[in-house]
Amino acid sequence: MVHLYVAKNIYDLGLKDIDLPQFYLGTISPDAIHMRDNSDRNDKNKVHLIPVEKKWSDIDENKYYEFIFEYVKMNQYNVNMNFLWGYIIHILTDMHWTKKIYNDFKDKYKNDSSPIQDERMAYYNDTDKLDQILFNEGGNCVKNIWKYLNNSKSINFLDILSENEINLWKERTLHWYDSGESKHKNPIRYITKIDIQNFINEYSKIIFEKINGL
Repeated sequence: MVHLYVAKNIYDLGLKDIDLPQFYLGTISPDAIHMRDNSDRNDKNKVHLIPVEKKWSDIDENKYYEFIFEYVKMNQYNVNMNFLWGYIIHILTDMHWTKKIYNDFKDKYKNDSSPIQDERMAYYNDTDKLDQILFNEGGNCVKNIWKYLNNSKSINFLDILSENEINLWKERTLHWYDSGESKHKNPIRYITKIDIQNFINEYSKIIFEKINGL
């Protein structure tokens, strides 16, 4: 949900001439790599436009923004631009999320003297439960995003993702929250709803200011 809320905020801040169905489809699509059989870290790095041997923690933010600007210009005639903007917003959100929320989580987990689950499961417990809360409390905002997503048309994205992979991920996303509750049952321990709301508000503005007028 974080990617979609950031995308909505950026649109509301004044991103111009956007077709919302394809914009929101692009916003969720980098994670469509999960629909590919036997995908690995190299595949995930490729769809997130970072070098194979790198992690987000290795990436210089300013240099990465420069790369993204060039990437958009290079591909503006090769792919639906509404989709591309959503796709780029997802990736930039991931970069900032890793450097802010994920790194803060790792510090808190490291300093927890009595963790009740391993680090990976603790992270997914908190994020999945909070993700469901963001959906449940989204009201008309979420209903509108889901309407646009439902009306979007899956496409082949360059040589990175297939139409089928994107469509499978779209359908998964549309029904991911249907049960109304997370499959994770441990209490939220390291990341709070306020952390996520503050992140969404702060980095929506930062990303918009960087890409506005490109």
